[in-house]
Amino acid sequence: MTDPVLPDLWLDWCAVTGNPVDRRDEATLDRFSEQVAPSRKLLNTLRPATPAPAPAWPSVLLGDVTVLSRLVHGGTSRINDPDVDWITRLRLRRLVFAAVLLAPPDQGGLGLSRTLVRGLTPERLQSLRPVIGRTTDEADCPACAVWSWLEVIGTNNDWSQDAVRALGHQRDTVADEEQHRHERDDPSPGWLDWPDYPNLLPAIDQWGYLDRYGSMHPSSLSGLVHAMATLIDSPDVQRRRIEPEPVGGKRHITAEEEAAILTRADEVNARVIRILEEYG
Repeated sequence: MTDPVLPDLWLDWCAVTGNPVDRRDEATLDRFSEQVAPSRKLLNTLRPATPAPAPAWPSVLLGDVTVLSRLVHGGTSRINDPDVDWITRLRLRRLVFAAVLLAPPDQGGLGLSRTLVRGLTPERLQSLRPVIGRTTDEADCPACAVWSWLEVIGTNNDWSQDAVRALGHQRDTVADEEQHRHERDDPSPGWLDWPDYPNLLPAIDQWGYLDRYGSMHPSSLSGLVHAMATLIDSPDVQRRRIEPEPVGGKRHITAEEEAAILTRADEVNARVIRILEEYG
């Protein structure tokens, strides 16, 4: 081979036919194949690599179009857990927001790279919001998860830390069963105050302060990605009292089974919280 990437046969054919060596669309490759009859392996080396639909999304979360909605649901269930402290609740909202940015379009996400996520401006996000996924259940809805995080950003831009803290104490309960959150106006449009400034994925320090002027460090974003894979692995459990099983009725889980599930959920929750605290 005279070229470090392209085969000699291709280069010779291009020289004879006058085809530019970098023109490798399907029509050109079909003509090349008809005239030269190259091997399938050689043809595959000539086809331009197809960019990954979501280059930063964990590979273990690919191949299932329900993954993002399940991750949003898992995040929402923890945000609504009264035992979760307000700073962790803010970090969970940010985590789910980041998941929507990174997840592939077939799951309802935007499929952005880590570089694009860290450089995302309010103006650009506003233009992308119409293509973010929607679901019937508000607790699963990616667009609603984005709405909730933008409320945090807007509150942080326009109001005091006390207002952010108060918002952190709120849970993502359904206010109107007929209308999702994302269908309502943004409650804190201040997230658009700096339309060209990439500050939508800020660090959150140990006291709950958000960085208004920049995105989190790349290593911190890596921590969020790891937490996403952990969160999707966690069972979603509603803590409830075990009722006696009626004779002839449907099977209910036993107290021992529920205890095991709750223990597993607590373990995963603790892992997610440790990751969020470590990476800020």
